[in-house]
This record gives sequence, C-alpha cells and structure tokens, in this order.
Amino acid sequence: MTKRFLIILVMLLLSSNAFAKELKIYHKDENIIRIQFSMWYHRQARIAAKHCAQYQKFAYKFYSEEGEGLLYHCSSKNLTISPTSGGKIYWTNYDPNHEFTDKEKEDKKFAKIEEYKKTCSALGFELGTDKFANCTLKLYVADNKETTQIVQSSSGAQEMIIYDPDRERRIQQKAWNDLLHGRCQLSVLSKNPC
Repeated sequence: MTKRFLIILVMLLLSSNAFAKELKIYHKDENIIRIQFSMWYHRQARIAAKHCAQYQKFAYKFYSEEGEGLLYHCSSKNLTISPTSGGKIYWTNYDPNHEFTDKEKEDKKFAKIEEYKKTCSALGFELGTDKFANCTLKLYVADNKETTQIVQSSSGAQEMIIYDPDRERRIQQKAWNDLLHGRCQLSVLSKNPC
C-alpha cells in the first residue's frame, strides 16, 4: 500500500513539474509563433491560439515544418496547406462562425463600396450629392442582384429591399441564444421569438 502511495506521489510531483515549466517562445509576430516542443501538445496549441487571437486570426499547425520548436501560423483565412512548406494541415482552431471571419466578410463589403465610390467619382459625380449616392447604390444593386429586390410601395414609390444573409444568420443566432439563456420566451405566433 505504501509503495503504491509513493509511486502516485512521485508521479504527481513529476507531472506538476512538467506543467510548472514555462515553455520557451523562440519567435513570434502577427503571422507566426514558434514554441518550444513539449510532450503536452495541448499547451502549445492554447498558447498559439491565444497569440493569434490578439491579431484576430486563427492558429494553424501543419505537417513537415522543421526547425527549432513547433511552428504555428496565424491567419484570418481558412488555410488547408502551409504557406511556407506546402505541408498538409495537422491542427487548427478555425471556426467559420467566429466573429473574426464575420469581420473579414464585412471588411470585403466595405472595400467593394469604396470601389463603387471611386467608379462614381471617375464618372464625374460629386461626392455628397444625391446623384453620387444613386450611382453608388445602382452599382451595388447591379453587383448583388440575388440579395436585392425592388418592390412597389402602397404610395406608388419604388422601394429597394436588400437582403443580407449574414445579418439574418446573426439575428437568428442571437434569438436562439436569448431563448436558451431565458432572456425571452417562445411565442408561437411571432416570427421572431424575442
């Protein structure tokens, strides 16, 4: 009985020393982090994920990346092969529903709107006028036909309805979270439960 107790005590002391040891970081910047190899792989993955999250990016580990320590890449895009070695993916914390990916999509939308504005300026429309706003809106509508619908209102004026699937998904996700956490009640008659 005492031998078993001593063995368990020694094992606990050894494992606590392994966790207490600080892992050495050889290099880090906004695109990579190189961490000392350890048999506690999940610790390195957590460190890499935390580092990459500072830059609103996801962490990636690929096969066949040699060198001192384990190399993790940081990227906001979904990578399937290593940008440096071409190796296949080994581990990632990428989540397509995470706010980092939503931010990237929104940045692309704003970049497109800036392109529309440049086009309208090049066509001779003056920034801040109604004609400039109409030009920008028409370019947006022409580029997003599947998400835009023009309807006739009761007053006779035409109205434009722009459907944003990402926004609809976020609204539905929030409604379900509110429902699950008891912040609202399910109503059979209403479309939106909150």
